[in-house]
Amino acid sequence: MCCIGRPARTFPQPPENVSSVTEASFVRLTLGRACAWFLLVSGWIGVGGLALQFTSSSAGAFALVALWLIVLGAAATVGTGAAIHRGLRVLALGSAAVVASAGLFWSIRGGGLLAVLLVVLAWGAVTALASGVVRSLRLARRSQPQPPVLAAALGGISAGWMLGDPGDLARMSEHMAIFVLIMATILACLQFQTADRQGAPGCRAGLFDCSLPAWPAGAWRDLGQWPLLLSGLVMLPMMAALPLMADWCRAQSLTPQVLVLLHLSAMFGSALLLRPWIAVWTTPVLSTLCMALLVTGAVLAMWLASPWDMLGLALTHGSAWGLAWSGQLWGPTRRGQQNASPLRAALGYAGLTFVFGLWVDRFGPAGVNSVHILIGALALLAWLLKDLFRPSKLGDGSSKPSN
Repeated sequence: MCCIGRPARTFPQPPENVSSVTEASFVRLTLGRACAWFLLVSGWIGVGGLALQFTSSSAGAFALVALWLIVLGAAATVGTGAAIHRGLRVLALGSAAVVASAGLFWSIRGGGLLAVLLVVLAWGAVTALASGVVRSLRLARRSQPQPPVLAAALGGISAGWMLGDPGDLARMSEHMAIFVLIMATILACLQFQTADRQGAPGCRAGLFDCSLPAWPAGAWRDLGQWPLLLSGLVMLPMMAALPLMADWCRAQSLTPQVLVLLHLSAMFGSALLLRPWIAVWTTPVLSTLCMALLVTGAVLAMWLASPWDMLGLALTHGSAWGLAWSGQLWGPTRRGQQNASPLRAALGYAGLTFVFGLWVDRFGPAGVNSVHILIGALALLAWLLKDLFRPSKLGDGSSKPSN
């Protein structure tokens, strides 16, 4: 009764132009992230597909993929820096895209291995510079954006659709040559719409401004986190071997593009569909789910005949990666520290890729299956023993990077 006659209390509303600016920055960031993920996924599969056609062994093809990873890490060390002027980044981005496109057309017109090497170098540079554009777009926002699950899904699945059959060299090379120019043009336009932010703070751990962050220091000392860590690593052998797996599946009457799209859908679909729950799940819950998926994939690899064993791995281990990746993005204590070196991470991934290539070159499809079976067995063993060997103190990398 004491409030009768008083005017209703009103709250200040944000100006309409601020809301429109926020929505525009969200659209730009989402589009930039999708383009960057498109380049990353198409590089993984496309470079591997090209390398298989122009090298005498699968070990040589894996070596070229490893080289691409090193170039990507080295270029990201420079290309993601905030001190680079946007005009210089756009110039470098456009030049690298033109070189990549020319190398792709040359590869199907007699360029051979030299043309593939040109593509490897240029595509790594384009992908790294795309990461720099994404970082500048994120820093220009007025508020912290959500993890890029939707953008990554759009970019990754679109890349699989664009590539088609990795064994159809002419079609795949032409599509890559066209789309790298389209992606570079979109990213250049986005970069010119973003003001320079010299010296602005932000995360540089991994690529795409912490969309692929490193795991916290000391995490491997906790057996309870091993299923998550192994799920994060499982993308490396799967993506590196995907062109080979598609080729093997073709011989068994399974369409290669179906395998590629199902694998990418499992990777990003699990993260997208379970996003509301992943945001609140604890590390033990995520670890248990990832363990179950890794073990299921290992069992399918041992039990099913070809090509269904490959398909089972693509679905289960792809889903395990999606859970681990998105859970890592949502959980501050599961993220890596800021300013981690992209080159150092790339060197590690490149080394593992090359060793995996030597193994697959020696044992073929059984080599791919054996690696995934080993990953599933390690995940199960670590999960069973986690309470017996619990560390007293962990460096959890709890500093929360901007994402």
